[in-house]
Amino acid sequence: MKITKKQIYISIFVVITIFIIVWGFLPSPVPVSIEQVRDAPLEVTIEEEGITRVTDRYTISAPVTGYLLRIQHEVGDSVRVGQKLFQIQPVPDLISARQREVAEAQLEAAKARLQQTKENLNLAQEEKQFADVELQRIQNLFESGIGSEQGLDNYRISARRAATQLASAEFSVRVAEHEVRAATSALQAFQKSGGQEQISIDSPVQGRLLKIHHISEGTVQAGTPILEIGDPYSLEIKIDLLSTDAVQINRGSSVRIKRWGSNQILDGSVQVVEPSGYTRISALGVEEQRVPVIVDILSQHEQWKQLGDGYRVVAEFIIWQDDEVIQVPSSSLFRTEGDQWSLFVVENGKAHFRNVDTGHQSGLQTQIIDGLQIGEDVITHPDERIEDGVKVKIRN
Repeated sequence: MKITKKQIYISIFVVITIFIIVWGFLPSPVPVSIEQVRDAPLEVTIEEEGITRVTDRYTISAPVTGYLLRIQHEVGDSVRVGQKLFQIQPVPDLISARQREVAEAQLEAAKARLQQTKENLNLAQEEKQFADVELQRIQNLFESGIGSEQGLDNYRISARRAATQLASAEFSVRVAEHEVRAATSALQAFQKSGGQEQISIDSPVQGRLLKIHHISEGTVQAGTPILEIGDPYSLEIKIDLLSTDAVQINRGSSVRIKRWGSNQILDGSVQVVEPSGYTRISALGVEEQRVPVIVDILSQHEQWKQLGDGYRVVAEFIIWQDDEVIQVPSSSLFRTEGDQWSLFVVENGKAHFRNVDTGHQSGLQTQIIDGLQIGEDVITHPDERIEDGVKVKIRN
């Protein structure tokens, strides 16, 4: 039988058609993005907004009930030790034996507080001396090639903290001494005939006026807050963290202070994690348990001299860090059975399912403890088309 050209052309057409149909039904490779498993530094952080506040602030109150004369100072004014702040005229009609006893009791309480602050000052001085000696010892060991730089940094932070506590103790002593003088003046006002002598209240410390509660003249009761004084060079930061985050933070934990109005990042250290929390309603109406955390600023004052009391900052707490961590993008992981984490590895153009053991996790990267080798390729964003053995095509 003779085969004609027409039959040949028809046969070729049929073969091509069948090939196109079969090829069309074959599964095409799924385009994917990959990233290599790498060994790199990793740190876990918690970020939250905070507010600066003066560490040592002193509220000056009226020592007696009387007529407050107009205050001549304004908020922001600098004051020195012993400078007159305001005057108050005791009200004779309110002077009584009972108030005299109260004044005497206040004087004794002020003397007791002064003695307590002096004891705290002695303790702070001893701790400062001990911290300086330990820092010098570790410095000598480090220069001799013994010890780590991280250990040296920890002792430097301890020395700075001891210096801050010493300054705070000295401030408390000055404040207590002022309270004794104020209580003595109040008692003397009761002892004078008619109690007509004006009582002048002086500044116990050097600083600036942070707030004036009563600037106008008028009658005030004993104990009424009149104004607040503080040292703007002594700032700390108060951050209200979620209780689930606060339990991961300890005293001395490192903190980065950023987005405070400058691109410069400041160093900080956790001073106190308060033991009691409170309930706060979020902007979405959700009840949250918050815990106040106090952070000391460790950077030199010249770097943050623009900051003042009540300024907004962002604090980044360093929970964990390591320089050599096997890690993958967090987006490559997904849960399978229970708490098991899994991902897909690309080998020879195919996706292969694999279970892995994970460790610490930051926002974008996750530590891999077991299940992967450095240099392997993992699919960064697997979708429902990715299965074990599926052919994949790597996107450029």
